[in-house]
Amino acid sequence: MFNKSHLVGILVGLANCDIRVESNYRSTLGYDVKPRIHIRGSLDFLKEIERSLLQHEITCSIKEKESKARNKPVLIIRRIMHLQRLCNMIEESLGRRDFTDARNQWHEFRLVIELIKNKKHLTLEGLEQILEIKGLI
Repeated sequence: MFNKSHLVGILVGLANCDIRVESNYRSTLGYDVKPRIHIRGSLDFLKEIERSLLQHEITCSIKEKESKARNKPVLIIRRIMHLQRLCNMIEESLGRRDFTDARNQWHEFRLVIELIKNKKHLTLEGLEQILEIKGLI
């Protein structure tokens, strides 16, 4: 198991933040916003991260094979509540909101999580903000 500072270092250094905007005919706007964080590594390493995240009440899933083309294991965190806890844990540990990370993604990811938490992704203006953050507009 990793302590909190090691876990934050792993997340800031290795985690890949992904925001998907998918078409959904059932949604009022016709789109769903699906944020997630994934980490690739050895299966033992990912299981240790999973145990450490459970200590902070953050659940995740591990796939032993990501896809047919990519046979490596991957850890995925999807739920908004858990993503928000993760962002809060990182900010609390680092003591600020404007930190730099290895892939320069956390600031934009945090903005999208806040929009979703406040239900602004369900409005046209909120969806446009998310698309601007993602760089599609």
